[in-house]
Amino acid sequence: MKSYVELVRRRLEDRGNNVVGNLERFMEPQLRFTMRIFGDCLDEETRDRMFSGYNEHLTEQELRAFAADFVPAYTRYAIAELEEKKKDGERHEPPFLTQEEYQEMAVREKWPRIAEHAGFVPPHQLRREIARAAMLFLPGMLSDPGFNEGVLEFSLYFDLLQRLRSVSETRLRGAAGEIAPRIAAAVAATSEEEREALLREIRAAAAAAAGLPADPQTLLGPPMEKYPREIPPEYRLRELKNTLGTMTLKDLRLSALVHLDLLTVEETRRIVLPFLAKYPSFYEMPSKGLRELILAVAAGVDGRSITYFIERYGSGWLAMTKPVDYIVWKLMPEEERVDALRRDNERMDAAMMARHLARFIHSESERDLSDAGRQIALLTDARYVADHGAILTRLGAKGEGERIKRLYDTVTLSSVRMAGQRGEERESAYQAIRGMIADAAGVFAATMEGGENDG
Repeated sequence: MKSYVELVRRRLEDRGNNVVGNLERFMEPQLRFTMRIFGDCLDEETRDRMFSGYNEHLTEQELRAFAADFVPAYTRYAIAELEEKKKDGERHEPPFLTQEEYQEMAVREKWPRIAEHAGFVPPHQLRREIARAAMLFLPGMLSDPGFNEGVLEFSLYFDLLQRLRSVSETRLRGAAGEIAPRIAAAVAATSEEEREALLREIRAAAAAAAGLPADPQTLLGPPMEKYPREIPPEYRLRELKNTLGTMTLKDLRLSALVHLDLLTVEETRRIVLPFLAKYPSFYEMPSKGLRELILAVAAGVDGRSITYFIERYGSGWLAMTKPVDYIVWKLMPEEERVDALRRDNERMDAAMMARHLARFIHSESERDLSDAGRQIALLTDARYVADHGAILTRLGAKGEGERIKRLYDTVTLSSVRMAGQRGEERESAYQAIRGMIADAAGVFAATMEGGENDG
């Protein structure tokens, strides 16, 4: 009979070989998730060393190359930890659990061992278990061994870990002492209602340890967004440069239009006019000139996107100013969010505001408004171009654009309220905003059949 250590060693070696052998088949999200799974089984000092040079914003090819070197090194680390933890026999409680064993065990199996041997659970592991406890949203998660890997899909888990890194060991152990009996009670509960109530208490205790005054379930966010959320400028420009190198002349022109759409009139004069002066017209610029123009715009106004003007309400990714941390934004009182949005608005000019308002008019749903592909397509839509011009002429041409600024402020306030609504109520709020813009600007909101403006 092979020993437990021999069996697990063989499994770790086979898994590592299988991952490395299939890396060419892994797409970018799979590569990032693989790194998250293994990274979650490293102590913080080892992780900092082994993840040196790693970032989720690397290109797919760079992620694959990093993983090809990392996975064998991680496998050696995991085997060494296994042999060290089990050198005196096959024991499955702290301090003899490997980090992989913590990751593999269901909550209901793991937490009684943590409670009984709490003094032997290292701080970095307590941080992980408390962060996971904060994400126990459903009773079934108590028994699901896949739950530990499932939380790795969400940036919230890493936000929680980051917050818990500054928490003292005494406070961590105190939080674990609050969580453990509640998990035991939830496992023993005889009704779903009782379990759900206990899960809320567990999340509250874990969130309090991390300094969150809200239920983590309200902060979940989308799965597999890149973390950290904000792309380092050097990665953004490098990725853009690589992408531009693959584009046709037609695609480069469209990309240039997208980047020009992010600029105020003053920024256009400062950044774009020197490039346009070299050629008879924009449409006569060669590929090289377009690439240079796009990179100059991206470097000059880093961090903007064609959809941030609507996405900012839910995420804190402001259109013109530095983004606010996602969790900070979610917890920020509405009055403070409005102040931040108004400061963002102050950086816009009348032409930019008119573009955003015209986008509302030509987007039948909020989903359309936040769909980058649809918004890019509007740049070559004659009706959108005409309505943008009509809005700017009617509301932005006189009195230093005070009329369009007042309308944009009203739209901002209405959008803040809409962001807190759900379902039909939210859809009604969105349509009301479109109607308000159409009435103020004297244009028709687009429909499935297409709307005609009156100008």
